[in-house]
Amino acid sequence: MASLGISRGWTAPGRRTAVALLGLCLSVLLPGCLDCFDGGELEASYRAGESSAQDVNAREYARGYDDAQALTNVDGERDGQAVGYDDGHHDGYYGPYGYPRGVDAGYADGHANGLLSPHACDDGATQGYADGNGDGHATGFDDAYSSAYDDGYDAGYGDGIATCGFRQARKQPDAKDMSTCEARGYRHTLDDDASSRGYDAGRADNPEYQTGYDLGYGPAYASGVADGEFDGFDDGHRDGYSAGFVDGYDASFYLCYDHAYPDGYDAGYGVGYDQGDATGYDDGYDGGYGDGLAQCPR
Repeated sequence: MASLGISRGWTAPGRRTAVALLGLCLSVLLPGCLDCFDGGELEASYRAGESSAQDVNAREYARGYDDAQALTNVDGERDGQAVGYDDGHHDGYYGPYGYPRGVDAGYADGHANGLLSPHACDDGATQGYADGNGDGHATGFDDAYSSAYDDGYDAGYGDGIATCGFRQARKQPDAKDMSTCEARGYRHTLDDDASSRGYDAGRADNPEYQTGYDLGYGPAYASGVADGEFDGFDDGHRDGYSAGFVDGYDASFYLCYDHAYPDGYDAGYGVGYDQGDATGYDDGYDGGYGDGLAQCPR
């Protein structure tokens, strides 16, 4: 295991353009907005805030660096063990003998059990017959309704007719405006990670710490791999079993579903056709009768 890799390169927060800065408002367009980049006193206040934040960043970075330089071999070994175990556990968990292998094994077990589930075929047949019956009934009803309506309409019509008888100018900056711009510059430049960056750099420059880190990392990594493979296989088997059972159950379900659907369709079609024929004739008759009655002279 190589020494703890910590990059020392860091680029301070870049100066954003006036349009991109959160602190910038288009004061000539938006009433009440404060432009901290006016090229005058407000911008000077903003830059003063930046400078104050840069000083804080430097102090925090130095504090973190000094703290890390004080770390010992024991500190490095402890950290190496912690990081090594975590890295190993991750690699073991997602490695070929962990989660993926568990998923494959679990899926096979679950699929077999789902396919042989005593309820799958019964549920599929019941649902298939019911769906077929409903679809058949609807189709039969529609097939009969239209022609029956026409027949009923003609009859009803005959019977019916037979019964005849913002913009704003700039203002001069005041103390409050300058304070606001200074605060914006400070917040924009302040690096909340300065201390942790310094700490990482200090650890990388601490040979005693690095020796201990390397000493602790290797054995902990191996231990983490073993535990990760066990945990990954267990979780993978559980997830794979669930997915496999659903697929196996569905295969049996739809096999019986498809077998029962046509019987349900045929039974439903006949009933629906008879109902559509009767309903269509009655509706057509009523409509035709009303239209025929309307032809009577007033």
